[in-house]
Amino acid sequence: MASPAKATAGPEGGRGLSRATFNAFRSRPFALLWTNTFLFALSQAFQQFTLAWLALKISEDGETVFGLTLGPGTAVGLVLFALGLPVLVFGLYAGALADRIDRRLLLFGSQLAGIAVTATAAALMAAGLIGIWSTFGLALLLGAALAFGQPVRMAILPSLVTPERVLNAVTLTNLGLTGSQMLGQPISGLLINLGGIETAFAAQSALLTLGLLPLLGLRVPRVAADATRRLREELREGLSFVAGHAGIRALMFVLLATALVMAGTFMALLPRIAREELGAEAFAASLLFGAMGPGTIMASLLLASFARLRRAGLFFLATLVAGGVLNVALGLAPWYWFALLIMFITGWNAGFFTNLNMALVQAHTPNALMGRVMSIYTMCMVGGMPIGALASGAISDVVGAREWFAVCGAALLALGLIAMITQPALRRMASAPDP
Repeated sequence: MASPAKATAGPEGGRGLSRATFNAFRSRPFALLWTNTFLFALSQAFQQFTLAWLALKISEDGETVFGLTLGPGTAVGLVLFALGLPVLVFGLYAGALADRIDRRLLLFGSQLAGIAVTATAAALMAAGLIGIWSTFGLALLLGAALAFGQPVRMAILPSLVTPERVLNAVTLTNLGLTGSQMLGQPISGLLINLGGIETAFAAQSALLTLGLLPLLGLRVPRVAADATRRLREELREGLSFVAGHAGIRALMFVLLATALVMAGTFMALLPRIAREELGAEAFAASLLFGAMGPGTIMASLLLASFARLRRAGLFFLATLVAGGVLNVALGLAPWYWFALLIMFITGWNAGFFTNLNMALVQAHTPNALMGRVMSIYTMCMVGGMPIGALASGAISDVVGAREWFAVCGAALLALGLIAMITQPALRRMASAPDP
């Protein structure tokens, strides 16, 4: 993508890596939330790879659903669909709750639910009692915990820093998310190799438990909510804000289309491609996800050095174009080492993509609406994933995983070009409001 280094120096530019790169950490509440988010995301990285690998193993045993034998792509797609479905069902209500009640309390409760589910999964797996239906059930429960926890976590973030530090706070948060992905996927693959899938589930429960400690000292500004208003009215207010803001409306549509076209495809098909096409076992397959980490970290550090980007929306759309090209190359990669290289470059692009889209939404949304708007954001970013995963898994069993991955990459490229041409409001959005 075009380099953000073209932004002007001074208050809007950056001079490379410096103390200013880590400005948001001067806020103790932000540092506590960052620590919790890192540990939560690390458990999520374990969770996604573990569930996908479990589904692949279940499909080897000839499991059937309604009399139909599951292929590997369909099995993974169904499990990821179950994981993401609660975000679609409960996402808006979770956002409305985040604007009504104590956000810290809601975050605490969602994490406790995650601990209970992952500990149960570890016990069931150790006892040999997990089949396809119990896997669906566990994925649904874990997805419900995510649906109520993720929007409130993102809604809290901009209230802990000053407006001019939102981009910095977002990039540092995503830096932690990237580190968790870089570590989590390979560690989960290693744990599966050494101790089985039950060990990976137990590690998730331990990480979520450890993540409760930073929440004990976290103090979150309260949102003044009108308790007499109906929940439906508040939901309508959040939806109306998104619909009425041309830039955010376009951004949400692009994020939903990206999730449908590529996010679900990535999670559903990459482990299968690694296993069937590139001959990788669990640890080697997980390293493909981990290879993204260094690039994403470098991209995040670069963005954290800038206070404000005038054309952040344009830079964001450029990442879609670059991502489409990279995903076509990844789908057609003939060798494992070549796939690793593509994933490293994809990490750079993903660093710009994730940081810019979140900063654009948070910087232009009032705090009183943040929970609801971030729930819509989560539904677009995560909610579209299960549908894309389900479709990609089923189609890949017919046309081939490698081939369908490349087709989806071409669709992402087309989406980026079309949005760049037709969405001027999004192109002009800055990473922070005008001073």
